[in-house]
Amino acid sequence: MRGSGRDVRGLSGTEASAAYSHTLLAGSGRLTVHFAVEGVLTPERVERAVEAWIGRLPPLSLRIQDTGGGGLRFRTGPSGPCPVEASSAIDEGGDELAEGGRLWRLRVAAGRGGATRFRLTLHPAICDGYSTARYVRALLDALFAPPGHDGGRVRREALLPDTDTLTYEGGSACSCGVCMPSGAPRRLRRLSYAGRGAYGAGRGRPPEVPAAERAGDAVTLALTAHESRRLRDWCGARQLTASGFLSAALADALARETGGEEVTVATSVALRRRYAERALLAEPGCATGTVRVALRSGAGGDPVGRARAHAAALCSAERVWRPDRRGHAGIRRYVERDTAVTGAPVLRVTDAGSVDTALGPHVRRMTGFRVSAAPGGGPPSGFLHLSSFKGALTLSLTSGGLGTGWPAAAERELAEAALLRPALLPA
Repeated sequence: MRGSGRDVRGLSGTEASAAYSHTLLAGSGRLTVHFAVEGVLTPERVERAVEAWIGRLPPLSLRIQDTGGGGLRFRTGPSGPCPVEASSAIDEGGDELAEGGRLWRLRVAAGRGGATRFRLTLHPAICDGYSTARYVRALLDALFAPPGHDGGRVRREALLPDTDTLTYEGGSACSCGVCMPSGAPRRLRRLSYAGRGAYGAGRGRPPEVPAAERAGDAVTLALTAHESRRLRDWCGARQLTASGFLSAALADALARETGGEEVTVATSVALRRRYAERALLAEPGCATGTVRVALRSGAGGDPVGRARAHAAALCSAERVWRPDRRGHAGIRRYVERDTAVTGAPVLRVTDAGSVDTALGPHVRRMTGFRVSAAPGGGPPSGFLHLSSFKGALTLSLTSGGLGTGWPAAAERELAEAALLRPALLPA
């Protein structure tokens, strides 16, 4: 993580933890966004858009430097060719982000039906699971700017501030719906998409995101809008969130796969509204906390009951969570301990919610959007990323350190839970 250029600022504790994890755990946390838009875009058009995109978003010009005693710092890197690759196809392999180099990579290829496909890989120190759509939105703004638009007049966004210097207020409100006082049921807000055509009406699937897809240790399950609404309604009636129910089901499957009785569920928590200076946290970047809860697995029995117990434990841990203000050396030692392959397996979960608002007017021209995270090294683990696009949930599960039979088992468990197979339906 060495480089040269103008010094910008030190990494916050959250950013440093993500950076050390990425380096020491073989790419852990690296985010990859797959999306597609209607129409064929020429390489020249993409190149012009990328130039304006880099000028708008400061993180895209950053490198990370390890100064030794001073810890990790962001620096602007020297100018050079952009890591943009145009090809006839986009493979499903990982995108390595070299130490000291740019913190992102973009691949572009022709898709089915005259569409253009993109794969954007982002370093976890400059992007969390909640801000991936913000990066995509800025790129699409540049790609589809009206004729005669001067990209140089686009307002350059600010770099996310060092959250270690901000005032953390925390959050005491229940987020699970399980531990609410009696007589005060949680009110769920239903997200819907009033699009046109069969997909917008919930009767079909987006052409660029298949219903079920496996590539190596990665599993992607794309629900229809109807299936997503059914899952949310079913969970809401039981005071559960879809992510809480699915993570509990996968934790059980992970425990069975590893032969243990306990799984650590590490849930990403968005922190942008938890600081007194929240108005300063409007830009894309890394601003999440990780809340860990040890979950006992169960053979058979009541999966809803276990999901509710997990949700209550997670909500309790989330309310008392506070940022860790230790220095970068202490953060590195903590991450190094995570490289050990012993201990309980870990399931990391991010529920990014609906990306439609962040994508804005570009939603209608897009034919697919999904995000996955690299598991990296360390103990047996899985990354579950949930997001909603045009009212439809996409579930991406990537895994590391597990047996060869795990991807098929994970796909089966995820589909049975997400599609509410008969064993899970109420009598």
